[in-house]
Amino acid sequence: MKFLVLLIVLMAMPFHSCTTTKKMADNQREEGHFRLYSFPEKLPEYNSDPDRFKKIILVSSNDFDGNIQPRNFVIKNKFQDERIMRVGGLSAMRAYTDILKKTYPNQVLHVDSGSFLHKSQNHLETIFMYNYLNVDVANLGLNEFSLASDSKKYIEYINSLTSKARFNIIASNLFDLRKARTVNWKNVKTSYIQTINDVKIGFIGITPQSLAKKIDDNKINGIHIQNEAKNIIEKTNYLRRKGAQVILLMTSDSMDCTSQTTHETGIHPEKVNFNPHESEQCDLYNSNLLKTLTLVPKNSIDAIITSGSKSKVANFINGFPVLQNPGEGRYLSWMELYFDTNHSTIVKNKTIIHQPILLCHSFFKSTEDCYTNEKFDEEDLIPAMFLGTKVEVKPTPKF
Repeated sequence: MKFLVLLIVLMAMPFHSCTTTKKMADNQREEGHFRLYSFPEKLPEYNSDPDRFKKIILVSSNDFDGNIQPRNFVIKNKFQDERIMRVGGLSAMRAYTDILKKTYPNQVLHVDSGSFLHKSQNHLETIFMYNYLNVDVANLGLNEFSLASDSKKYIEYINSLTSKARFNIIASNLFDLRKARTVNWKNVKTSYIQTINDVKIGFIGITPQSLAKKIDDNKINGIHIQNEAKNIIEKTNYLRRKGAQVILLMTSDSMDCTSQTTHETGIHPEKVNFNPHESEQCDLYNSNLLKTLTLVPKNSIDAIITSGSKSKVANFINGFPVLQNPGEGRYLSWMELYFDTNHSTIVKNKTIIHQPILLCHSFFKSTEDCYTNEKFDEEDLIPAMFLGTKVEVKPTPKF
């Protein structure tokens, strides 16, 4: 009888030790987690008919903010030796995208949704590094309109930077009032089509009109930000006429899907997890993006990548799959899209939104990730793995 009472008491006690389950939902706890945004093993192959359903792996970054170098964390062992845990940085981002491209040949697109430049650091260096990163398409974010520059003509300075880019930059709703036409900067397009896995992908890049309040008038003088919804509809119709089969929207109109849960539970924002098909935790009431999407036909856009808020978004919002991560060069977001060649459309119930990828150079052995917002002194370090491949981060190229 005493044993039974003791057992009941023990079962009722709360436990805060590190969880050993592999379910992502179990990472959302105040203390302890396992594999927070790491994917060591290969994922199961869901596509039963690859000839009919063409897979597209959409990988996205946002708010890179010029973080070319990784963050270094000193991890002491019991002998007080100092070991370095490195997280993020451009070379790690390149290592992870290389593994994705090797795992999914001719199926991976890397899209950046804006604010990849730091406001005051060497802007040309970041452009050079993004060329090395092999970004396919990028959007202009708040940072790109807020750069520290000695140039009296800010637009000419932007033009000098974009001329060095070997990736496509999209600015769909920026109108040059002086020339009475859309902006005509080097390597900047109002829309773009790229073929991946025999599917034509159309890109739209939108700057929200609300961003104008955050930009120095001298830096946007002569540029009009056109209505978002109207421009999306116009560019979508144009891309469809040009043969685009899938439409991806990039925008610096951000979302917040973590603050509410963080406030209610006290959990760090980067440990908040949720079902992608649930959006109750997202701040939809104050979302300008949601207001825009309500004015856009539901089948006009197939996926959305946002920037401007250091918040994880891996949700279906108003029927649209949306990606966003905390940025700063430490994360990549990703989703799987499946294009039905029989019906020439993305199959929505096949779309898979994954949790973001935390860009680890190595792992803590106990958690198999590199999440550092907890005490990890005396933890053993092991090589980082991603999709069954060892992560080998090469030195950052010299500028």
